[in-house]
Amino acid sequence: MAISSQPTVLAQSTDAYINAGNTSRLQTLTSSTGAVTINPTNGAFTKMSSLAGNVTITFTGIPSNYANQWYLEVVNRGSNTVSFTGVTWDGGSAPTIVSSGKTVLRFYSTDGGATIYGTTHFANIA
Repeated sequence: MAISSQPTVLAQSTDAYINAGNTSRLQTLTSSTGAVTINPTNGAFTKMSSLAGNVTITFTGIPSNYANQWYLEVVNRGSNTVSFTGVTWDGGSAPTIVSSGKTVLRFYSTDGGATIYGTTHFANIA
């Protein structure tokens, strides 16, 4: 295969082109509170905004035997807390998610979600 600067389209769906880059469906969650389950196979990008209360996020449906990477953007969390179950954080502790603005987190797993690594992708976007 020749090297090209153009992405190679691997599969096409009705609402997204999935290619060698990072194009994927966007999941949007608004006014979340309590336990929130995110399945990255429904879209590798999730935007959570205007939280209605404290949330605890669990990831599910992560395929085994693949290198899986997905993102979560938290927008204007206010005074609400965001916590995660089953995530091993870069640096040993969960990052600070800004109360006003956006924080983007990146997650990675190769074993079906038995081990999920998380890190801050963008700490504070105004």
